Amino acid sequence: MDWDLLCTFVTVARLGSLTAAAKQLGQSQSTISRKLSKLEESAESPLLLRETPVRLTERGSALLAAVLPMADAAMSAQAALEDSPQLQGEVSMTTVGEVARWLLAPALADFYRDYPRLRLVLLVDNKVSSLAAGEADVALRMTRPVRGELVGRRLHLESYSYFASAELALHAEVPWLGLCGSLAQIPEQQHAARAFASRPPRLLVEDVETLGLAVAAGLGVALLPHVMAARLSGIVEVKPAQVGAHDLGPLPQREFWVVVHRSKQQVPKVRAVLDWLGKIEGLRNQRVTRRVWNDVESE
Repeated sequence: MDWDLLCTFVTVARLGSLTAAAKQLGQSQSTISRKLSKLEESAESPLLLRETPVRLTERGSALLAAVLPMADAAMSAQAALEDSPQLQGEVSMTTVGEVARWLLAPALADFYRDYPRLRLVLLVDNKVSSLAAGEADVALRMTRPVRGELVGRRLHLESYSYFASAELALHAEVPWLGLCGSLAQIPEQQHAARAFASRPPRLLVEDVETLGLAVAAGLGVALLPHVMAARLSGIVEVKPAQVGAHDLGPLPQREFWVVVHRSKQQVPKVRAVLDWLGKIEGLRNQRVTRRVWNDVESE
């Protein structure tokens, strides 16, 4: 069978659309469609339904299961060819902007001192990039990996508290600030919305850093991660009762997971990045060793 057709099929199945696959492969959508049709002619049956997202037929699911080990092996082979004993080349990592600015950027000097010939590409976005489709080599996420072809390990457990400016007068009607847009459904925002259910928020923003700066400016109280609060001056931790919030019990905690595709976890340049992440002080906890991938947890 034509390997190019199989690769196209796997990419479409993993990304869920012909448009995304065309962008990933650097081809036109019509070319992708034509290749799929040719593969289906060879199979003498439909392999996927062109819906949004695409839906595999029973025959398509069977083909994907058979081809995935070959695709993963091809990714491993390509990655191995890109490596050299001097650890040259590029490693891409996806994470959210706050993690890139607060935790990764201050540690970049250490990374380049140890690996001067590597190029690190930080992809900053709230959306989850697809490691399976090759959009990034490594992901630093606040969710546990759930796909069988991804492996991950928890690096850090982040805790949260209510914070306000030290200059802000505390009372039962203190304005509260929160998150909107792509972050409106995260656990800490939902917790704050329930705690302050008796009154609407004064301000909603779409990133945690702006939320913290608004708190430091004295605009109100907000639920913030301790790792960020430690970087803001003039703010203090407050109890729910001090600001008229309902006490809902334990405040949210969020896990930081470092995730990599199974086919790349032993690639030397990728392991260099994983080891560097394990050494960053803000991401370490008592369970993490200096080489976090010696005993990787498979999901």
